[in-house]
Amino acid sequence: MELFFVRHIKPAIAAGICYGQMDVPVPDGHQPEIIKLLPTDFDIVYTSPLIRCKLLAEQISSTATSDTRLMELHFGDWEGMKWDDIDRMALDIWGENYIDSPPPNGESLLDLLGRLQSFIQELSELSYKKVIIVTHGGIIRCAMHLFNDIPLHQVMMEKVDFGGIYTFKL
Repeated sequence: MELFFVRHIKPAIAAGICYGQMDVPVPDGHQPEIIKLLPTDFDIVYTSPLIRCKLLAEQISSTATSDTRLMELHFGDWEGMKWDDIDRMALDIWGENYIDSPPPNGESLLDLLGRLQSFIQELSELSYKKVIIVTHGGIIRCAMHLFNDIPLHQVMMEKVDFGGIYTFKL
């Protein structure tokens, strides 16, 4: 099974804001460029329910299936805050332990990975050949860990472009 992970385009939110699972809008007009790069003979489209993914997914397929397991990392109390306004000590502590430790009332990278593993396990039991998954940078980095054996402690350093398409074999 070929999996085409697609990251949403850059959201219309001020730079430097921690937005994780916040439902932030995207600018109009860039989605068709991405769509042209995707296979047309796909079996199904899955999407994060967040509007920045859902809008693109619905342009690819009117029957896109929403799945909360494909949402971005939940940054808890930090969502909506400027990164510069988050307590520096708390941010440093989280930065040293983000794999195991969540931000206050958020989730860790292992939590995010667990959501993706659950989704992939369920998908592996189906008989699709080509699946498009419209999602977020954190999920795509976890897919890089699962499918490309990138160590978890290095995966957050992987570049994942807005509007990028990342293909994996399941």
